[in-house]
Amino acid sequence: MSLLNLTNDGLPNILVVLYATVAKARTPMSRDDLIEAIAPANVVQDPRLARTTLIRWTELGLFRVSEGSEQITLAEAPPNDLKSDADFVRATRVAARRATLSQENNADLWAKEGARAADLTRSLAWLLAQDVYRLKFGDVNSLELNQIADSNLRLMQNNTRVNGLQFWGNFLGFIRQPGGGDVDPTLAIRDVLDDCIDPGEELPATEFVRRLGSALPVLDGGEYSVAVLSRLNRGALPSLQPGQLSHALSRAMLGFLADQTLQFRNPSDVGSAILLTGRGGPRTDHRYTSVLRPRRTAR
Repeated sequence: MSLLNLTNDGLPNILVVLYATVAKARTPMSRDDLIEAIAPANVVQDPRLARTTLIRWTELGLFRVSEGSEQITLAEAPPNDLKSDADFVRATRVAARRATLSQENNADLWAKEGARAADLTRSLAWLLAQDVYRLKFGDVNSLELNQIADSNLRLMQNNTRVNGLQFWGNFLGFIRQPGGGDVDPTLAIRDVLDDCIDPGEELPATEFVRRLGSALPVLDGGEYSVAVLSRLNRGALPSLQPGQLSHALSRAMLGFLADQTLQFRNPSDVGSAILLTGRGGPRTDHRYTSVLRPRRTAR
């Protein structure tokens, strides 16, 4: 099982349709009825991708199969306010990302067999540690060769895996466009913001970053990020100053600063600070000790 192999393990768009179909169903559906609903035999000649997507995400815990009856339900109840297609896409993304990054599906981050979600998780952690302003997906194979000496630990072994990372990275909110584009975790962070800071709440900046790393452990300070960085060659990435954030996380924070999703402040010189990183390196004009999430007023 490898989530990075799209042909064998399914596609994000199929996952959305599966999730939406099960969420909308008045009663649990059998596996065959679900596949027939999203890939009817008189329309789709080969429903194999629909079946493999369902199988993989059942193994990862997004779907649940009842014993004996083989009926499919969602492992977690969907949100109550699902109305538009965009609502179902977001709900699927949130549930899939939670499953992907769960400890149950990443028990051995470097597993070769039975990796569950680990191949995608460690690839995301590595990707988000790079200089995302200069990263090109066509260069990731050579970049990895320079950064990881142990061939048993390498992530991007072939173009199939690169393609899988691009599509799932986009769907889960870490890459802007499907099939490539800028690495940017803004969407993923926006999804978990309520878990990290309440509207009207102000936190020490370092505590906010710690909470982000707990909610999305492929980001700075998160469990998977730390694990992957520990396996890179010495000097593979430029050293960061104390409190300096990665290019990827800084890109998201600069965006939140611009649209006032968050306010970054220096109420005093006391306390640890975070330092944002820009295209040219550390942004000394963006050093902050606290983060405030403004309350949104109704218009």
